[in-house]
Amino acid sequence: MPVRRRGSAHATSTLPFSCIYVGRGSRYANPFQAGDRSPSAFQQPMTAREAVDLFAATLRGPVGRCYAERFARALRGLDLVCTCPLDVPCHADVLLRLANEYEPRRTACSLERLPR
Repeated sequence: MPVRRRGSAHATSTLPFSCIYVGRGSRYANPFQAGDRSPSAFQQPMTAREAVDLFAATLRGPVGRCYAERFARALRGLDLVCTCPLDVPCHADVLLRLANEYEPRRTACSLERLPR
């Protein structure tokens, strides 16, 4: 089963082909970072857990579901590499769960690619 690994985009060139970098600078990066201001009323800096939870919530939204399906399809079966330490929450865990649970089906998101 695919796992999360720690590394950089540069390090993925030395890893097996079954790995893909999902950290900053990649199309799969979490736009919410620990230390950024929280969207809560208190505007405190976000923890890693809050940033990951916000990323997961975004992927459950109406537009995010289409991205979640595309990400799951593209990442299925691959180990995900991010710069986060392995003992802290990371958005790659969310992506792994999506990819591992993905079952191909026809949805509004996948229908947009069908030829007319």
